[in-house]
Amino acid sequence: MAFVKRFVLSAAGLLLGVLVAVGGYPLSGLSAPSAYASEPTPDLQHAATNGTTVVGADSEGTLWWSDGDGADGTWVDSGVALGKNGVTSLMWTGERFIATSFFSFARSDDGKDWTIRVFPLGEAFDPGDIISDEEFFQRGSMSADEIQDFLDSKISNCRDDYVCLNEFTEDTFDRDQTALCQAYDGKDDETAAQILYKVSEACGVAVEVLIVLLQKEMGLVTHTWPSSWRFDKATGYACPDTAPCDERYFGFYNQVYNAAKQFKRYANPPGTSRFFTWYPVGKQSNVRWHPRSSCGTSPVTIKNQATAGLYYYTPYAPNDAAMVNLTGTGDSCSSYGNRNFWRLYNYWFNPTKEFGTYITSYDDALLAVDGDGYLARSTDGVNWLRVGRVPDVGGANRIAQFGQTDEGRLAVLTAKGEAFHTDDMDDWDSLEIVQTSAPQTFVTNHTVASGDTVWAIASRNGVSVSKVVEENNLPGDGSFIRIGQQLTITKTGEVPQFESPIEPHASHVSLSSLGIEDQAATTVSDDSGDSSEDSSSEDTSSEDTSSDDSGSEESSEESSSSANRVLQPLVTQQGDADKVYVVKRGDTLIRIAYRNGTTVSKLRDDNNIRNVNFIVIGQRLIVGSDSQEQKFHKVEAGDTVSLIAELRDVSTTTILALNSDLQSNSTLDVGSLVRVE
Repeated sequence: MAFVKRFVLSAAGLLLGVLVAVGGYPLSGLSAPSAYASEPTPDLQHAATNGTTVVGADSEGTLWWSDGDGADGTWVDSGVALGKNGVTSLMWTGERFIATSFFSFARSDDGKDWTIRVFPLGEAFDPGDIISDEEFFQRGSMSADEIQDFLDSKISNCRDDYVCLNEFTEDTFDRDQTALCQAYDGKDDETAAQILYKVSEACGVAVEVLIVLLQKEMGLVTHTWPSSWRFDKATGYACPDTAPCDERYFGFYNQVYNAAKQFKRYANPPGTSRFFTWYPVGKQSNVRWHPRSSCGTSPVTIKNQATAGLYYYTPYAPNDAAMVNLTGTGDSCSSYGNRNFWRLYNYWFNPTKEFGTYITSYDDALLAVDGDGYLARSTDGVNWLRVGRVPDVGGANRIAQFGQTDEGRLAVLTAKGEAFHTDDMDDWDSLEIVQTSAPQTFVTNHTVASGDTVWAIASRNGVSVSKVVEENNLPGDGSFIRIGQQLTITKTGEVPQFESPIEPHASHVSLSSLGIEDQAATTVSDDSGDSSEDSSSEDTSSEDTSSDDSGSEESSEESSSSANRVLQPLVTQQGDADKVYVVKRGDTLIRIAYRNGTTVSKLRDDNNIRNVNFIVIGQRLIVGSDSQEQKFHKVEAGDTVSLIAELRDVSTTTILALNSDLQSNSTLDVGSLVRVE
């Protein structure tokens, strides 16, 4: 019988190892150095003051401070950065500075020495979709060197007479290939990083998954004084709730290998029996909240094999009490294993979560909101409780700004330019905002794939065949195109922009008062612009069609202005792009349609397939659509193509490729948009 891990954490348990602190978990090694060196004014995006010290955050998420009013241009790097997603809000609460980002926030009593904590917000937890199969089942997803660097970053100072995970070594032994894992070639003195890499390669489970498993089970990734028993039970494999751990599976290598192998076994692959069937993918199952059956269950529709595997391994879902206090404990019926797996994985590794978390003060407390509109409240800036959700936000319509209106009402602005305000966080009313728009020409770069015709390409992009033929100088009527040929399709649309109704926080410092150019009102963009794309190359461009004489600035003036320039937020637009699948050996249209939630007839029509029984290995098929974000720089006085390239850290060549009518010496209208990503 397979071993099933059942692990429930009590309030006094091992929650995230040594990082236990109800309401937040300080991350080691992230305090500012004790000695400081002054530097020129950085490229600040946010600034706040407590009346004595001004704190700023730059575009990379680094936190700076300056005594006095900061206007003398002398700033000190605190040595702390929220670098993964940058700082999205910064304020003085009356007792401390707080800077927020995605899944983390930094707090400081004086603006100089900071502590970073895991934030209780982030994309909403879906108990049926904790992690995707694509993320979970990756073979060798990190190199041994990358794993070592990551482990080193999590241990600031291992205590004397202890061996921490980043320094751990073990003699490993050979394992033969099985239906679940490839062979493992054992070696003497293998590091934890090498073991993790080789197990991932052998069993096809992502290194990131194994690292999170080590942390949620035994806190090994961040523990600075781990006892040997933590390594013996590193992944909690063969340690059921109702019996002692099976000592046959003790040892770090043994634990990591068997856990990875077990996750593969849960899928009942060829060569094994269909034993694991009580959490079927695509169907609803009742998942317990706790080992005590009297605590109750939740109906969960499990959406993928990776999530099913997590429930076989730790067969409990968090109850409402565990989800209200995401960084702490719930009640006597709460369990935390799968909640903590989701939270740790997203915080440490998930690269697709690029939205921020925003904070403001309201009604004698701190309020925070994430991109999906989930609200949390704190009276001390450490302990946070979820208190509700802003309606009708999330997905492509994420929160873009959070604060109060000039009338003192709590308000949000979304990515689609919608605003809502409230007095009680229960009833949210629409708020009228000022809307403008900027004309843009969108250029889609399409790489011709097998089966493509000019008619199909033109149809997908909503333009005429003659327009594609003329724009690309195709011979005749365009009936002949070759695989790999690059085509451009140009369309005209508008990018809407919206002025924020939210007032700056009382601690906010105007960037212009610091001797640098202040940011204009926040602008965001919706997805109503005509920007349909073909993503065979997934390289969609836009160009600005207007100009003035602002490009006459000398290059020396550009250099001077960019040194102290504070950038406006990039204007974003959401659009749908084709999702492309490359045919592999053994594929059929029926299988491809099933995997991608579509039909054979739609695949045939979208890809102009004449014979549904004949497809070619390497053929690129459109199987659906994905939301794609385009980012634009809003032109200010003095901007040129080369200056924008310098400011946005892209090459001039990239900007010219994304904006086909621009040239390196083009003049740009103030307020117009130039695509940079």
